[in-house]
Amino acid sequence: MGFDNIYSGFEVANRMGSVPDVGMFGPSDSNILPLLWDWIDDTLDEDKERQLMLSLLLTGTHDPFVMPSTEPIYHDYIEDTRVNKYLNTMRVVDGVLKTIVDGLKFRQMYNETLIIIISDHGYAFRDWGRKSLAAWRVPFECGFLVPLMLHNPYLEAKQLDAQYTNMDILPTIMDILLSSQKIAHESINYLLTVRQDQLNSILSRYEGTSLLRLSIEQETQRYTFHLDNPGDSHVIVKQYPRKLVYDVHYDEVHLFHLGYDPQESIDLILFDRPDYIGTYPDWLLVDQSRNSLRNWLGRWINTKNNLSANHKKLLRKRFRQSMSDLRQNVSRISLQDMLDWADATLELASVWTALVKVRYFYGNMTFNSLKHHS
Repeated sequence: MGFDNIYSGFEVANRMGSVPDVGMFGPSDSNILPLLWDWIDDTLDEDKERQLMLSLLLTGTHDPFVMPSTEPIYHDYIEDTRVNKYLNTMRVVDGVLKTIVDGLKFRQMYNETLIIIISDHGYAFRDWGRKSLAAWRVPFECGFLVPLMLHNPYLEAKQLDAQYTNMDILPTIMDILLSSQKIAHESINYLLTVRQDQLNSILSRYEGTSLLRLSIEQETQRYTFHLDNPGDSHVIVKQYPRKLVYDVHYDEVHLFHLGYDPQESIDLILFDRPDYIGTYPDWLLVDQSRNSLRNWLGRWINTKNNLSANHKKLLRKRFRQSMSDLRQNVSRISLQDMLDWADATLELASVWTALVKVRYFYGNMTFNSLKHHS
């Protein structure tokens, strides 16, 4: 990203001497802070008006959740040992964040700073009674949902309820910076006052969308594409509350409705059989007279994808449902509509995978997804 300086555990050792490693990423997070403040102070001594960008990778909450030797306090929050270790390291990292905020205030930089907190992946702590206890090979929501927080004293406090990805961070930063002005030596954010055509000249060149400008009517239409953390072979496509999971290795398709089934315990693909005689969830509307004509097996490799046709199908169907309907539980979901969505979305997922030239790794084998015809 063109950083002027990059500091790692080696620089920490050169400055502080021998320091113990914590976990798999070297010294504890607090050991990097003196280098951070030195760089900021030295840079601003040369030019007090210089604008700075700094990225800090905190690793204290990463598996195996090792507490720094300088941290004497350990709490038993619950009976689960692994969760306790995670919560304690979370408390330590919270303290590091407080130290950073205090340092910015001490240098009178706090009001001038946009603070962004993000994570790269989630973690499965045997959620919903499952056996998964890891950060990899987890296609469920616990492996993908991470915090995304942006803070500046002049930003209006609000919680956004929509689907966002890490690709939205850069456009949001650009939006905030372009919408800020400096008057009488005080930084004041006049958000959303820059002309739309000026923003479009830059923002339209990037695939993400500023969190400040994602219109409400588009929220349920947005598609997000994901790969599970390295170690397995799942492709995940979401158009909340719909979620499609395709296991490339085993050629299996799974379909969930996150609004009514946040635990992802009801795979709607299992109902797509003409001989199914079991029960259905109360929130699912089923046409009892229908016969399934879909084939979910072998399509990833053997079927030629028609991106244009399936994109038009998705637009024509306009698979939508208001968030108010979900919260009030006043409507039922059509199984036919869900299967139609999965049918078209599976084709789009296959094409997307070819476009990004993804390779899937599982065990000691490698599956090249580009073998399918595109």
